[in-house]
Amino acid sequence: MTTSASAVAFTQLAPERALSQSARTIFLVTTSIWSAATITLMILFYVGVLDFVMSSRLSMYFISVWLNVWILVWFMRRHAGQAQMDFWHDLLVVWMLCYAITNIQWEIPWFIFSRVVFENLHTLEDLVAQTAYMRESPWHMYYWVLGTFGVLDLRTVNHDGTFFALEMFSFVNLAMTFYFFHLNRIRSPYRYLLVIIGCGEPIAATVIFSFSEVFDGFVNMPGDVWDTLLALVWTQYQYIVFPMIFGALASKMLLDDLRHSARVATT
Repeated sequence: MTTSASAVAFTQLAPERALSQSARTIFLVTTSIWSAATITLMILFYVGVLDFVMSSRLSMYFISVWLNVWILVWFMRRHAGQAQMDFWHDLLVVWMLCYAITNIQWEIPWFIFSRVVFENLHTLEDLVAQTAYMRESPWHMYYWVLGTFGVLDLRTVNHDGTFFALEMFSFVNLAMTFYFFHLNRIRSPYRYLLVIIGCGEPIAATVIFSFSEVFDGFVNMPGDVWDTLLALVWTQYQYIVFPMIFGALASKMLLDDLRHSARVATT
């Protein structure tokens, strides 16, 4: 085999891995439940059963729980007899899918439209005052989707520059997620290197996001202590703790891929 052929072959010799059917089912079921619960909140708000603050607050609690779904996969599948690397791959993929969905559902639309949609909103009362507009038409519920986090953190509606800059990384994360699945499809031994490279970004961004508000004296936190914890802890710890965990696992998976590919390439 020539050097060129060996190099090409090496980049496609990693073990074939795909999300297992069991993990896929757990992810789809929990995601369907979360989606149905969120849509229910939207309907209850639209018909006047829930006000804007309560419906938004509950939606944030729902998503903070759903982001932990990979832990449910671990708990339900840890004794299933699956090969360790395949099991870790399942956990990683479920987390990456959850992260990417939040990018698509809220962060990227918010980044694109927030500075046009939200004008002259400086207090929670200013945001709540848009309730009549949101209930005028189902089409106006986009305002509810983009504005829910504003109940906890006014930086999402008052054109805060730091918050806006940090959300730019959602495009990077989404691009890296798609590229990971491409590398996984072609069985590249470097697929997990992408995870290692990318794991530091959400950690740094989340630390800046949370502590910038702490150092500013919580000036953009309109709620009580529980709302502040929801904004800065319960919806954020996942982006610090989980990348640390998966960065460590990915390093072991990368070494396993490299060893496997080198062994196959020499046979």
